[in-house]
Amino acid sequence: MSNSTSAKWLRVIVTDMHSGEKKANVRMPLSLANFGLKMAAKYATDSVECIDVAEVLEAAKNGAEGKMVEVEDAEKGELVEVFVE
Repeated sequence: MSNSTSAKWLRVIVTDMHSGEKKANVRMPLSLANFGLKMAAKYATDSVECIDVAEVLEAAKNGAEGKMVEVEDAEKGELVEVFVE
């Protein structure tokens, strides 16, 4: 992760680990992060619920940028990635 004050976007990507196909690719302003993760949860409910949105937002506010979280759900075959851009 690099530090930058220009990080303003949150991207959540949900990928089927078996096919490599993206099930969701959501990009939104950080101010809508809670909403965006709720949208992603429709595609990967258990995987997204374990993400601490407050922690991601705090890191972004402090200048963090890049991949913040990666969650693999082997049982469901899903990969959830959260980025601050």
